[in-house]
Amino acid sequence: DSQVTKITITTTEDEVEAEEKEKEKEKEIISQKNITKNDNKTKNDTKKEKAVVVPVQKRDNAKSEIEKMIQEAKKNSKENTTEKVLTLTVPYQDNEDYILSPMGFGTPVNFIPLQVETTSYKTWVSSILNEDNPSIFSYNLKESKTGKEAGDWDTVVDEEGTINGNTIYDIAYIGKYKIPKFKFIEAVEFEEDFRDYKNGKLGLGNCQYAEDKEFCLIDRLKENGSIDRKLFSMRELSDTHGELVIGDIAATSKEKDYPLLNLLNDDMYSDIENEEFKMGWLTKGTHILFRNNTENIKNIFDNNIYLKDGIISFDSSCHYIEGPYSYINDFEDQLFDIYYDNVCRKVNRDGTYMFLCDKERYEQVKDKNKDLSLIMVIGGYGFEIPMNFLFEKTNEDDYEFFVHFKDFEQNIWNLGHPFFHYYTIIFDQDNQEVGIDGEMIYSLQDEIEAALKKKKSGGWFKVFLWILFGLLLLIGLFLLARKIGINQKLNAGVSPSLVDNEESNDLSFEPGIEDRKSVV
Repeated sequence: DSQVTKITITTTEDEVEAEEKEKEKEKEIISQKNITKNDNKTKNDTKKEKAVVVPVQKRDNAKSEIEKMIQEAKKNSKENTTEKVLTLTVPYQDNEDYILSPMGFGTPVNFIPLQVETTSYKTWVSSILNEDNPSIFSYNLKESKTGKEAGDWDTVVDEEGTINGNTIYDIAYIGKYKIPKFKFIEAVEFEEDFRDYKNGKLGLGNCQYAEDKEFCLIDRLKENGSIDRKLFSMRELSDTHGELVIGDIAATSKEKDYPLLNLLNDDMYSDIENEEFKMGWLTKGTHILFRNNTENIKNIFDNNIYLKDGIISFDSSCHYIEGPYSYINDFEDQLFDIYYDNVCRKVNRDGTYMFLCDKERYEQVKDKNKDLSLIMVIGGYGFEIPMNFLFEKTNEDDYEFFVHFKDFEQNIWNLGHPFFHYYTIIFDQDNQEVGIDGEMIYSLQDEIEAALKKKKSGGWFKVFLWILFGLLLLIGLFLLARKIGINQKLNAGVSPSLVDNEESNDLSFEPGIEDRKSVV
């Protein structure tokens, strides 16, 4: 390792003035980039930042944990290693369950705690130039001897906000691995809708369809020989810590037989309309089930929510499970009206729809519903989450249900922290698969097939009934019209025998002829 020598330099007034001018010039350049950057990107509606009150003790503990993490990262960056697997113990930020991992940038190395993000492959860090939204940990290009601008202005958009900034090449460190020339974004500005983690994000999205592979951390580690497999896994160790394994499966999953779920193929991927999910790990989902664990899971498909063309996304940075607003009434009918009757209410918070439950009423039914669970059915398997885990006390008067509903353009279900809490998730870029390891997993291929056949046959039966109803209606209208026609002809003096043979040419039956004969 190179030694760093401190040198005291005396500057003149002219030099100070020149430096001030240089700073002003730098601000002008940034301002101009802000004006000329692409304004065609879609912006979310302005959202009010949700205030979260974190006790002082918790904040101090979190700060201490991050400091300890960074010290460990600095130590690791100085060690040489021939290991092909990197295992990091990562803390969770107390108030939002963000999974944090340190990453070092530049020379001298500057370590920044980043939020692990599985829905974007682009890593970004807060810039020292971002004066409007300063962060405790920031990247300073001018202080790095190895950093240089890539020359592009880039944007990252997700449902929690938008960042804009310069693209940078610099040395990067993660654990004991070093990437000599890594591309990332120096976030110069946060848009007004931004309400996310401000230090930065470590992009671990699926790079199968990435437009710029230089951003792809896993690809870069494979290229420089640090890892043999383009794979990583995540699991929760406790309420405050997790584990990120890069280059291999988590040790606890190696000897287990866990489900492997295929990611969307090229054609299905090209149909994704929601930009914030395009770089995520996406697979198919078919049902959501609610059950009391005294019930046999194989017998509850009659009471299910069917996810037609359902898509599942795994999001390590999301605090909730999120689904389309169109399903909120299904949850109300099949869950809340049955198990939490007159306990919870629907609310709209800045475009997010959710259930908030009265504290006293919820606590009265909590024990009664202790065996109740939600089951996500994905790729032919059921993954169970205890229902009480999905409710969290938010203030003195409410419990919040951690399944939220949004105006997604497609039938996408975003699985965040509640899912990561119960399962180890293996992200395999080489094979385009996601593995899920845990205790509460059920193989449901036969039940799903039977349920889909029943639904399909039930659908055809409904179509048949509608067709039959239409035919009967037409017959009824025909008979009614015929009866009206007969009455009209009888009133006009036509013999009933001619009603069925209206083309007869026998003029002796013309109206009035018989009457004239009788007179004669």
